[in-house]
Amino acid sequence: MDKKEALMNVIDLKEKEVFKKEDRGFANLVEEEYLQINQVCLEPGQQVPQHNANSNVTLMVVHGEGTFHVGNEVTRVGTGKLLRVPFQSPMSIRNESKDRLAFLVIKAPHPKEM
Repeated sequence: MDKKEALMNVIDLKEKEVFKKEDRGFANLVEEEYLQINQVCLEPGQQVPQHNANSNVTLMVVHGEGTFHVGNEVTRVGTGKLLRVPFQSPMSIRNESKDRLAFLVIKAPHPKEM
């Protein structure tokens, strides 16, 4: 009897966390034709510099709290919250708290499809 191919793929977010003293940490979690999911980790005081969203982006805070700038709007987002960012919007993220920040960057479609 042939071995069945596994249908589920469990990704342990805590296990995939990458924190660096000198720069933001980054882990690619899912890389598919129409979907990309990355995890970004920021120590207190670190940031993701301003850039334009290269896809439709959904950000989900795994733990901690960050200050998210999208266009002319600024909001603080904490654990368990989603933030939607439209394609081409200028955005930046900063950890202004005293705790570590980890969040998912979910891009659909994959940026290469935009």
